[in-house]
Amino acid sequence: MAVKPLYLDFFKFLDRMPEEDPWPLYRDLYLKPHERFLLAYWGRYDHFDGDQIPQRVKQIKKEDYGQLRAMVQTQNPGVLAEDALQRCQKVFSLQPEPETYLFVGFFSADGATVAIDGAPAIALGLERFKEFKDIPLLVAHEYCHCAQNMRLQNLPPKDPPPLFRKVMGEGLSVLFTQLVYPEIPLHRHLFLTPERLGWCRENEETLLDLAAADLATEKLIPVLFGAGDPDAGLPPRVGYFIAGQMLGHCLFHHGAAQFGETFPGFEDLFRKILQGGILTRGTEKE
Repeated sequence: MAVKPLYLDFFKFLDRMPEEDPWPLYRDLYLKPHERFLLAYWGRYDHFDGDQIPQRVKQIKKEDYGQLRAMVQTQNPGVLAEDALQRCQKVFSLQPEPETYLFVGFFSADGATVAIDGAPAIALGLERFKEFKDIPLLVAHEYCHCAQNMRLQNLPPKDPPPLFRKVMGEGLSVLFTQLVYPEIPLHRHLFLTPERLGWCRENEETLLDLAAADLATEKLIPVLFGAGDPDAGLPPRVGYFIAGQMLGHCLFHHGAAQFGETFPGFEDLFRKILQGGILTRGTEKE
């Protein structure tokens, strides 16, 4: 099965967690059965190491996971993820299908792509969710990142500029999720509020100029795709709007065939994007 519900074993650990030292039980019930994934995921981030994990486990409190357990009882996240994978396959088939891990970590990212034994997989850290409505969208977004990793990994290295590479990758995932879930409002595809999307539209020219002037460096990546810069008047996560617009403009200008030469294996997807009319959504009001 492509969907791996690791969180069920975490709940088993919670049910039996001792008051003194929870680390041995955590290791036996949760870490060892899923070590291949967990070590790969933790290794993706600099703030995790072998000494920190036991200390974080000792800080776990059962009551902190009450809301998550209640949510799981009313809506199965595994079913949501499986349905999302099926919809993604209909738009852009991948073989093998990326494995999707539903787990509980330590302030994990809502959604991420992680390499497991060299193969890209989708990881959803459930402890961050307040509700599960965005699970399908996040699965689709990360599915497209998996597709990029699988289809483009054998390209000769051309050392593309850091921000350019980030914009192209996130822009394609943003456009892909709109194909998979055209009924979802645009602001959710961009991880923005409706108000912030409106602000981005009003300031689109400035935002695109800002990114275009610094595509060769990586200093704007954490600003545009992260916390923003209050001193510069940049709100968080506006990079997803920039990425979608930039890639859309390039695709519209060059066409699916020419763009497919740069990104081999994606010509059919580019054609679906152009034919689907989603490139106009960036300018339409919701």
